[in-house]
Amino acid sequence: MVTKNNRIGVIAGGPSRESEVSRRTGDAVVRALKSLGYEAILLEYDPSHLTEQLKAATIDVVFIALHGQYGEDGTIQGALELLGMPYTGSGVLSSAVTMDKIMSCRLFRAAGLRMADSHPYFLSDGIPFAVKDIAERLTLPVVLKPAREGSTIGIEIVRDAAALPGALERVFSIESRILAETYLGGEEFTVSVLDGKALPVIQICPHSGAYDYYSKYTRGATEYLVPAPIPETLASEMAEMAVRGYRAAECAGAVRFDFRTDAAGTPYLLEANSIPGMTETSLVPKAAKAAGMDFPHLCEAILQGASVRKV
Repeated sequence: MVTKNNRIGVIAGGPSRESEVSRRTGDAVVRALKSLGYEAILLEYDPSHLTEQLKAATIDVVFIALHGQYGEDGTIQGALELLGMPYTGSGVLSSAVTMDKIMSCRLFRAAGLRMADSHPYFLSDGIPFAVKDIAERLTLPVVLKPAREGSTIGIEIVRDAAALPGALERVFSIESRILAETYLGGEEFTVSVLDGKALPVIQICPHSGAYDYYSKYTRGATEYLVPAPIPETLASEMAEMAVRGYRAAECAGAVRFDFRTDAAGTPYLLEANSIPGMTETSLVPKAAKAAGMDFPHLCEAILQGASVRKV
C-alpha cells in the first residue's frame, strides 16, 4: 500500500508526439496528490536516464502520466519491472497490446467484442496495394489510423476514392503500420473503467462534427454529456463491453474505452487508452465526478493500485 511517507515520482513529457499533453496530465496529478498530503514531484521523462532520475530524486513509487510511445506502450513499464519499482496502471504486455491498434483489434475480436470492419496495412507492401485492397475489402468512407499513436494524431477520414492515395501517404509518413477501418456514422461515446468497474458513459459532441486533435484539446470545441442522455440498455451494453475489454487485455488502474455507434445506434468498440488524459477537465475525471469521486481522490485511487509483477 502506498502511504504519505512514500515519495511519488509523477513521470510526464518525454519524446513522444503527445509529450505536451502528458505534461498537462503530470502537472494536474502532482497538484492533486499534494492536496491530499502526498509527497509528489514531477519528473520530465528521459528514457535513457530513467534509472538515474529515479535514484537522484529518491523515488519510492512511480505515477505514470505519459501518453503515446515510450510511455503507454509497455517500454517504461518493462524498465520499472526490472527495477522492482511500483508503478501505476497496466503492466508490460497489457500496455503494449492496448497501445497497438492492430494487435488490440485482434485481441478484442477474439474476446467476442463488436468492432467495425477493419484491416491492417504496411508501408512495406506499398501504397498501390493498400489502395486496391481497401477498395475491395472495405466500404467508403474509411478511417485511417497509425497503429501506435494516440490523441487522434495522424488520423484521416477518407470519403472519396480519389483522396485515398494521398491520405495513405500522409498516414504512412507518421507510421509504417496502419489500420483502415470502416467509418461509423453514429454518435461517439467513451467508457472509463477504474479497477475493473465501469464509470458513467460520456457522450462526445464535437461542434465541428469530427473529434480530432483540435476538438479534443481546444477549450469549448466539444461538449461532453455525462451521464450520456441515452437509453439505459445502450449505456449498459457499452459499460459491459468496456469491462470485458479491460479483462481481456488484463488491464489495471484507469483505462478508457472509446465507442461509436452505427446509423442504427449499435455500439462498436474503437480502441482502448491505457493511460488516458488526467487533467481535471479530461474524460476519466469527468466520469469519476459523475460517480461521486473528485479529481484528487481519483488520482489517489490510481496511485493505490501501484505495484510490480503485472501482466
